[in-house]
Amino acid sequence: MVPPIRFATERLDVSPWDELLDDAGARPGFVATLIDLLAPEVTRHLPPAWQIERKPEDMDGWIAARRAASAVACVNERQGGALAGLLVTRPGSEDDALIVGYLFSTDYWGRGYATELVRGVAGWAARNGYARLEAGVVSENAASAAVLVKTGFTRAGVTGDGVDAYRLDIGSG
Repeated sequence: MVPPIRFATERLDVSPWDELLDDAGARPGFVATLIDLLAPEVTRHLPPAWQIERKPEDMDGWIAARRAASAVACVNERQGGALAGLLVTRPGSEDDALIVGYLFSTDYWGRGYATELVRGVAGWAARNGYARLEAGVVSENAASAAVLVKTGFTRAGVTGDGVDAYRLDIGSG
């Protein structure tokens, strides 16, 4: 189990989405924001489980499935607090490895937010005893692969389902 992720970078605040989902007053607004975030252009390179029709009635099941599979954190813009994206983590191939994934609203593409997030999660992971980050990117998503390489990841082959695997040895402590 991955511990709750909470950290800040220069422009981003990262915190568990559970805080909003478990708050009956905040949940409806947050779910509406998620529907907007999960636009087809944002999710097109993600695994099938992340694809959704974006209807309010579908969200509870989709959220429950994401919660069962991963730890998800909100990535909010520090100035103004807008939801910029999501950070997704789960245990990696070994006890000291963490699989990371992320998505951002198109409003945040091309502005360095993904690079900033990945650097932030690497720092958080090192402080929490992880020695390696792992990630996967479909070959069509060159922008995400470029972010991983820019932040120090190296290509580590191809997974059984044809996804390019990347890894970053970060040490721990």
